[in-house]
Amino acid sequence: MRNKDTVNREPIIPTCSISNIPLGCYCGFCLGLIFHKYLFPWSMIIREFLLFVLTATLGGMFLCSANDLITIFVAPECFSLCSYLLSGYTKKDVRSNEATMKYLLMGRASSSFLVHGFSWLYGSSG
Repeated sequence: MRNKDTVNREPIIPTCSISNIPLGCYCGFCLGLIFHKYLFPWSMIIREFLLFVLTATLGGMFLCSANDLITIFVAPECFSLCSYLLSGYTKKDVRSNEATMKYLLMGRASSSFLVHGFSWLYGSSG
């Protein structure tokens, strides 16, 4: 007999589960090391950069294995917050600061529309 729930509780991609988190962290760490040549001329701290990249990677991985609306909202927020921080990572560049501010304002506006849409979905599904 088929389950007639409105929301399917199975992950979208069953292979993208918690067991793949170490692989994703390894890939994110390698990606951060590849960008070391880019960060070296500005003598930036590589630890912060790696932390932001790994947190964004984890947010993307949790989005793949999301089952609830709250997880579908929190995982991209984790990803986008790290993206905002990475876009403003060169603190001395004025263009970087301007881009970060615009990215932050547009991202917050789109997140508010997303939450509004989720409230409509939640209300219509009971």
